[in-house]
Amino acid sequence: MKLSVKLGCLFLPFLASLCHADLQSDIEAVLSDKLLQRASVGIHMVRVGQSEGQAKEVYQHQSRTPLTPASNLKLATTSAALDRLGSEFKFRTLLYLHGQDLVLIGDGDPSFGDAEYLKKVGWKPTQVYETWAAQLKKTGVSEIRNILVDDSVFDQDTLHARWPANQIDHWYVAEVGGLNFNINCIDFLIDASQPGRVRYTTNPVTKYLTVENTCVAGANALQLGRKPGTNEIVMRGTASPAVPGPFQETVHDPAMYAGAVLADTIESAGVHVAGSVQRNRTIGQQRQRNADWKVVGVHETPLAVVLARANKDSINLYAECLAKRLGNDVAHEPGSWQNGAAAVGAFLKRAGAAPAEFKLDDGSGLSKQNAISPHALVQVLQYNYFSKNHDAFLASLSIAGVDGTLEERFRQNPDLRRRVLGKSGFVEGVSCLTGYLRARDNQWYAFSIMMNGIPYKSNTLAKSLQEKIVKALDVHASAPSTARAEH
Repeated sequence: MKLSVKLGCLFLPFLASLCHADLQSDIEAVLSDKLLQRASVGIHMVRVGQSEGQAKEVYQHQSRTPLTPASNLKLATTSAALDRLGSEFKFRTLLYLHGQDLVLIGDGDPSFGDAEYLKKVGWKPTQVYETWAAQLKKTGVSEIRNILVDDSVFDQDTLHARWPANQIDHWYVAEVGGLNFNINCIDFLIDASQPGRVRYTTNPVTKYLTVENTCVAGANALQLGRKPGTNEIVMRGTASPAVPGPFQETVHDPAMYAGAVLADTIESAGVHVAGSVQRNRTIGQQRQRNADWKVVGVHETPLAVVLARANKDSINLYAECLAKRLGNDVAHEPGSWQNGAAAVGAFLKRAGAAPAEFKLDDGSGLSKQNAISPHALVQVLQYNYFSKNHDAFLASLSIAGVDGTLEERFRQNPDLRRRVLGKSGFVEGVSCLTGYLRARDNQWYAFSIMMNGIPYKSNTLAKSLQEKIVKALDVHASAPSTARAEH
């Protein structure tokens, strides 16, 4: 009996290795799934270690091959912006009274008037504008001439040439401006409670758009869209009293939209706008500290807010504004997709990615011309883990089972919820998951799983396979250290 006990003890590490720690075999079993038969898959996994330089690779599969990242690219964009601008950075939107004109100067803040974000603090999209209108009235201003908008922090290329042209009225393909409002969308709420043509309200209320409404009460077959390059909304079809909503439509020319809503808001507050809303991309350079330039209001947004909306909630506009604002800061010229990509690329090289491992086309990953390797993304995670921005970056990530795009993930493995922090990514044919795993022994692992060429409408299944791979990593990480088989 004693001999049996001793043999059992001797074989425990061997048995653990067979049952739990053969990470390569476990992952290869997942990769053999028929869903991935024609797919290109890249995986990179490392144990982060206790200090910089101690990371140890535990698994890789085609890890240095650039693949389409979808929204996983946001990890590179947000990291580059955080590294350059610093965690204390704030976007500053300014309103001045210059003579008889109001001057609105943008800083590329993507959160300005964002209804979804602001409702968390009980604000309306126009809250800041209403405060500024009250300030004008308090100082005795009852009429202004023109509203001048200066969006020169960014270039005037607001719609990326390689974004899906048939989806430009969808919120996730919103144009990008040096001034933005309500993620450059307008929300429609449809009322089909009465026979005949439906009624509607918008949020915000504005005269910036025109609406051609031929929609009538009936079954739910509403058609709502915007004509390309215009602010003409077409509402057709039929809608029932139970029609869902609100429905979001993008706007054309975000800066002029921001200025138009400002005009509408201050008019409603009793400050008459005698002239019009005009763009002036040089007016901000004329600011001087004299009586002719009076500060009406300053609105600041901490970088942490923008990082979270980009990473946790995966809002494309936020990542694009970060890319262009970064380009502006580095190049000292209006932020563009070109100088933004150059700045993010320079960061990736500093983080340890080889130039052959990435090709950047935008900041959010919406363009399918983006490519980056799993190894490069893991380098970004390692860089952040040991940087002074560790807390700020990790706080921006979605927590599995808790918030953001990972809130509903890992239902089949509830023990992993709250222990996985990261970013999902999806465009048609592409599904990715990149992030950190805090293993049960409190060791941290960084991983990136990228799947390209998956079948149409198979993202749910692809996500399940990704979660199985992360589960395999967790099992491996939790096995006795002597039993780990690292590849």
